[in-house]
Amino acid sequence: MNTHCKVLTTILISSLLVLCSCSGGKKDSKTEPTAEELDEVQDEAQLVVLQEIDGDSIIVRLCDNELEHPKAYSFSEAEADLQIKGSLTEGDTLSIFPDSKNRKVKICINVSELRGKWYYDMQQHRGFAFEMTGGLSSINTERISFREWKLLNGKLYLYYVDMQQEATDKLEYEVGEAEILNLTAEEFQLNFLDSVYTCQRQHGLIML
Repeated sequence: MNTHCKVLTTILISSLLVLCSCSGGKKDSKTEPTAEELDEVQDEAQLVVLQEIDGDSIIVRLCDNELEHPKAYSFSEAEADLQIKGSLTEGDTLSIFPDSKNRKVKICINVSELRGKWYYDMQQHRGFAFEMTGGLSSINTERISFREWKLLNGKLYLYYVDMQQEATDKLEYEVGEAEILNLTAEEFQLNFLDSVYTCQRQHGLIML
Protein backbone atom coordinates (compact mmCIF):
# COMPACT_ATOMS: atom_id res chain seq x y z
CA MET A 1 0.00 0.00 0.00
CA ASN A 2 2.78 2.45 0.97
CA THR A 3 4.82 1.52 -2.10
CA HIS A 4 1.81 2.18 -4.36
CA CYS A 5 1.33 5.65 -2.82
CA LYS A 6 4.99 6.49 -3.27
CA VAL A 7 4.79 5.59 -6.97
CA LEU A 8 1.70 7.78 -7.46
CA THR A 9 3.36 10.66 -5.61
CA THR A 10 6.48 10.40 -7.79
CA ILE A 11 4.38 10.42 -10.98
CA LEU A 12 2.38 13.44 -9.77
CA ILE A 13 5.52 15.45 -8.92
CA SER A 14 7.10 14.62 -12.29
CA SER A 15 3.96 15.76 -14.10
CA LEU A 16 3.90 19.06 -12.21
CA LEU A 17 7.56 19.71 -13.04
CA VAL A 18 6.88 19.14 -16.74
CA LEU A 19 3.89 21.51 -16.68
CA CYS A 20 5.89 24.24 -14.92
CA SER A 21 8.72 23.85 -17.39
CA CYS A 22 6.35 24.25 -20.35
CA SER A 23 4.69 27.28 -18.78
CA GLY A 24 8.06 28.96 -18.17
CA GLY A 25 9.10 28.41 -21.78
CA LYS A 26 6.10 30.31 -23.05
CA LYS A 27 6.86 33.31 -20.86
CA ASP A 28 10.39 33.62 -22.26
CA SER A 29 9.17 34.11 -25.83
CA LYS A 30 9.63 37.70 -27.07
CA THR A 31 7.42 39.34 -29.66
CA GLU A 32 7.61 42.77 -31.23
CA PRO A 33 4.89 45.21 -30.13
CA THR A 34 2.19 46.25 -32.55
CA ALA A 35 1.71 49.85 -33.65
CA GLU A 36 -1.45 50.01 -31.56
CA GLU A 37 0.39 48.79 -28.45
CA LEU A 38 3.14 51.38 -28.91
CA ASP A 39 0.53 54.13 -29.10
CA GLU A 40 -0.59 53.16 -25.58
CA VAL A 41 2.92 53.32 -24.07
CA GLN A 42 3.70 56.43 -22.05
CA ASP A 43 6.92 58.06 -23.26
CA GLU A 44 9.09 59.22 -20.36
CA ALA A 45 11.90 60.47 -22.60
CA GLN A 46 12.38 64.18 -23.15
CA LEU A 47 13.26 66.14 -26.26
CA VAL A 48 15.79 68.76 -25.23
CA VAL A 49 18.34 71.21 -26.61
CA LEU A 50 21.90 70.82 -25.34
CA GLN A 51 23.05 74.19 -24.07
CA GLU A 52 26.43 73.30 -22.61
CA ILE A 53 28.59 70.58 -21.09
CA ASP A 54 29.82 71.03 -17.52
CA GLY A 55 32.26 68.29 -16.56
CA ASP A 56 30.35 65.01 -16.74
CA SER A 57 26.97 66.74 -16.90
CA ILE A 58 24.89 68.13 -19.74
CA ILE A 59 22.89 71.31 -19.29
CA VAL A 60 19.66 71.04 -21.29
CA ARG A 61 16.41 72.87 -21.91
CA LEU A 62 13.11 71.33 -22.98
CA CYS A 63 12.32 71.98 -26.64
CA ASP A 64 8.66 72.75 -26.02
CA ASN A 65 9.17 74.99 -22.98
CA GLU A 66 11.69 77.77 -23.50
CA LEU A 67 10.67 79.43 -20.23
CA GLU A 68 11.68 76.47 -18.07
CA HIS A 69 14.95 76.77 -16.22
CA PRO A 70 17.76 74.60 -17.72
CA LYS A 71 18.50 71.32 -15.94
CA ALA A 72 21.73 69.40 -15.42
CA TYR A 73 22.03 65.64 -15.85
CA SER A 74 25.08 63.45 -15.39
CA PHE A 75 25.92 61.33 -18.44
CA SER A 76 28.98 59.41 -17.13
CA GLU A 77 27.11 56.14 -16.47
CA ALA A 78 25.30 56.24 -19.81
CA GLU A 79 28.63 56.86 -21.54
CA ALA A 80 30.22 53.90 -19.73
CA ASP A 81 27.27 51.71 -20.72
CA LEU A 82 27.59 52.84 -24.39
CA GLN A 83 24.15 54.46 -24.21
CA ILE A 84 25.23 57.81 -25.66
CA LYS A 85 24.15 57.56 -29.30
CA GLY A 86 25.73 60.38 -31.26
CA SER A 87 27.88 63.29 -30.19
CA LEU A 88 27.18 65.80 -27.44
CA THR A 89 27.24 68.96 -29.52
CA GLU A 90 25.98 72.23 -28.10
CA GLY A 91 22.85 73.44 -29.87
CA ASP A 92 21.82 69.96 -31.03
CA THR A 93 18.47 68.38 -30.20
CA LEU A 94 18.72 65.32 -27.97
CA SER A 95 16.28 62.68 -26.83
CA ILE A 96 17.17 61.80 -23.25
CA PHE A 97 15.69 59.05 -21.10
CA PRO A 98 16.34 60.50 -17.64
CA ASP A 99 16.55 59.25 -14.12
CA SER A 100 15.14 62.49 -12.75
CA LYS A 101 15.47 61.44 -9.11
CA ASN A 102 19.24 60.95 -9.40
CA ARG A 103 19.74 63.67 -12.01
CA LYS A 104 21.32 61.44 -14.63
CA VAL A 105 20.49 60.18 -18.11
CA LYS A 106 20.11 56.49 -18.84
CA ILE A 107 20.03 56.88 -22.62
CA CYS A 108 20.84 59.83 -24.88
CA ILE A 109 20.26 59.99 -28.65
CA ASN A 110 21.35 62.90 -30.81
CA VAL A 111 18.22 63.56 -32.89
CA SER A 112 19.89 66.29 -34.93
CA GLU A 113 22.43 63.76 -36.19
CA LEU A 114 19.83 61.04 -36.70
CA ARG A 115 17.77 63.16 -39.09
CA GLY A 116 18.74 63.29 -42.73
CA LYS A 117 19.48 60.98 -45.66
CA TRP A 118 21.56 57.87 -45.05
CA TYR A 119 22.90 55.43 -47.68
CA TYR A 120 24.00 51.89 -46.89
CA ASP A 121 24.69 51.08 -50.58
CA MET A 122 26.22 54.06 -52.34
CA GLN A 123 26.61 52.24 -55.67
CA GLN A 124 22.93 51.32 -55.92
CA HIS A 125 21.86 54.47 -54.04
CA ARG A 126 19.94 52.48 -51.42
CA GLY A 127 19.09 54.02 -48.10
CA PHE A 128 16.49 55.91 -46.09
CA ALA A 129 15.70 59.41 -44.93
CA PHE A 130 14.74 60.34 -41.38
CA GLU A 131 12.50 63.39 -41.58
CA MET A 132 11.98 65.97 -38.84
CA THR A 133 8.28 65.20 -38.40
CA GLY A 134 8.76 61.46 -37.86
CA GLY A 135 8.42 60.38 -41.47
CA LEU A 136 10.81 57.73 -42.76
CA SER A 137 11.32 57.45 -46.51
CA SER A 138 12.84 54.50 -48.35
CA ILE A 139 15.37 55.18 -51.09
CA ASN A 140 15.52 52.35 -53.67
CA THR A 141 15.02 49.69 -50.99
CA GLU A 142 13.82 46.27 -52.15
CA ARG A 143 12.56 44.12 -49.29
CA ILE A 144 11.30 46.81 -46.91
CA SER A 145 9.42 50.05 -47.46
CA PHE A 146 10.07 52.31 -44.47
CA ARG A 147 7.27 54.65 -43.39
CA GLU A 148 7.79 56.22 -39.94
CA TRP A 149 10.23 56.40 -37.04
CA LYS A 150 9.62 56.97 -33.36
CA LEU A 151 11.79 57.36 -30.28
CA LEU A 152 10.06 55.89 -27.23
CA ASN A 153 11.67 55.61 -23.80
CA GLY A 154 15.14 55.66 -25.29
CA LYS A 155 14.41 53.08 -27.99
CA LEU A 156 14.13 53.58 -31.76
CA TYR A 157 11.13 52.00 -33.49
CA LEU A 158 10.71 51.83 -37.27
CA TYR A 159 7.37 51.42 -39.01
CA TYR A 160 7.53 49.60 -42.32
CA VAL A 161 5.81 47.49 -44.95
CA ASP A 162 7.25 44.12 -45.90
CA MET A 163 7.25 44.23 -49.70
CA GLN A 164 7.65 40.45 -49.87
CA GLN A 165 4.31 39.73 -48.23
CA GLU A 166 1.64 38.19 -50.38
CA ALA A 167 -0.30 40.61 -52.53
CA THR A 168 -3.53 41.65 -50.82
CA ASP A 169 -5.97 44.49 -51.10
CA LYS A 170 -4.17 46.30 -48.28
CA LEU A 171 -0.51 46.12 -47.29
CA GLU A 172 -0.05 45.64 -43.55
CA TYR A 173 2.06 48.08 -41.54
CA GLU A 174 4.51 46.51 -39.11
CA VAL A 175 6.80 47.94 -36.47
CA GLY A 176 10.10 46.75 -35.07
CA GLU A 177 12.75 47.93 -32.63
CA ALA A 178 16.02 49.09 -34.19
CA GLU A 179 19.28 49.04 -32.26
CA ILE A 180 21.57 52.01 -32.89
CA LEU A 181 25.07 50.55 -32.99
CA ASN A 182 26.88 53.75 -33.93
CA LEU A 183 25.88 57.31 -34.72
CA THR A 184 27.99 60.32 -35.66
CA ALA A 185 27.43 63.35 -37.87
CA GLU A 186 28.64 61.33 -40.89
CA GLU A 187 28.15 57.64 -40.03
CA PHE A 188 25.16 55.63 -38.88
CA GLN A 189 24.98 51.92 -38.11
CA LEU A 190 21.87 50.11 -36.91
CA ASN A 191 20.61 46.58 -36.48
CA PHE A 192 17.07 46.05 -37.73
CA LEU A 193 15.28 42.75 -38.41
CA ASP A 194 18.57 40.84 -38.04
CA SER A 195 20.26 42.99 -40.68
CA VAL A 196 23.04 45.49 -39.96
CA TYR A 197 22.92 48.69 -42.02
CA THR A 198 26.22 50.60 -42.19
CA CYS A 199 25.36 54.00 -43.61
CA GLN A 200 26.98 57.22 -44.74
CA ARG A 201 25.27 60.59 -44.77
CA GLN A 202 24.40 62.07 -48.14
CA HIS A 203 25.25 65.71 -48.73
CA GLY A 204 23.73 67.48 -51.71
CA LEU A 205 22.54 65.71 -54.85
CA ILE A 206 23.69 62.30 -56.06
CA MET A 207 24.73 62.33 -59.72
CA LEU A 208 23.35 59.28 -61.55
